[in-house]
Amino acid sequence: MRLFYLDESGNPELSGASDSYVLVAVGIPIEKWTACDKAINQLKASYNLLSAEIHTAWMLRSYREQQEIEGFDSMPHEERRQAVIRVREQKVQNYKANKSPQALKSLKKIYKNTEPYIHLTYSERERFIFDLAARVKSWSFARIFAEVIDKKDYHPPKPDLTPEVQAFERIVTRIEKYLSHISNEQKVYGLLIHDECESVTASHVCNMKRYHRRGTFKSEIKHIIETPLFVSSDHTNMVQIADCCAYALRRYYDSADSALYTPIKARADKIGADIVGFNHYTSNSLCECDLCKAKRKRQAKS
Repeated sequence: MRLFYLDESGNPELSGASDSYVLVAVGIPIEKWTACDKAINQLKASYNLLSAEIHTAWMLRSYREQQEIEGFDSMPHEERRQAVIRVREQKVQNYKANKSPQALKSLKKIYKNTEPYIHLTYSERERFIFDLAARVKSWSFARIFAEVIDKKDYHPPKPDLTPEVQAFERIVTRIEKYLSHISNEQKVYGLLIHDECESVTASHVCNMKRYHRRGTFKSEIKHIIETPLFVSSDHTNMVQIADCCAYALRRYYDSADSALYTPIKARADKIGADIVGFNHYTSNSLCECDLCKAKRKRQAKS
């Protein structure tokens, strides 16, 4: 049995702020779950993050309050936390008096989502994320699948084929092919575990039932069981790993930042030296990303 943890990065709406929409699945053998979970908890504990949900995009923001606190870097963790809380409480009061309700709401959202990490400097938060990526790279038994959709080039054949639906179908197809490939004398099954998300739950369940009956566009489904299980990411370390991987791919495609992408790519599903687990959906025939360049190279040989 293989467990596949799914999460997304970027806004799936075509008019959204992000250039790309990314869906990632991180697959591990079920017997490796305990060791993986323990390794993540050990790393989180070393940064005083054991009870925190790791949301990479929020961790890698710059927290202005830290820069306003004299001697912040030399403070113990709890002293840092209390100092940031005091500054933030004052800013909330200032916003209440001088800003619009919408601005106050936005500020409180930022504070809520970054609160678990305010005891760490930016360099410490960055180091933690790269340590996390290094753990994933070291898992030779893990396989990562990803669909990256360039939203400005997205022209689906059917109006209801949203980036979310297309990405999910393509991920399901690749996982099915992978499970078929590793099944020898004994059939290997897979279970999808998705970050809890109201906007896609009904759609993914409905589509998965249809895939079981009719297959996806490119494959019958014989190895993936059930519909996706939806879990809260704050309780599930492996969904937080999928979040980190999805962020790494979106940073690479939206900002040409390969620093986090490189270790994650090491665990992409491959056939020989060719990456088959990742795909970049774009109509740009001259795209210079490593996946598109490799695809053109393979096509030239065939």
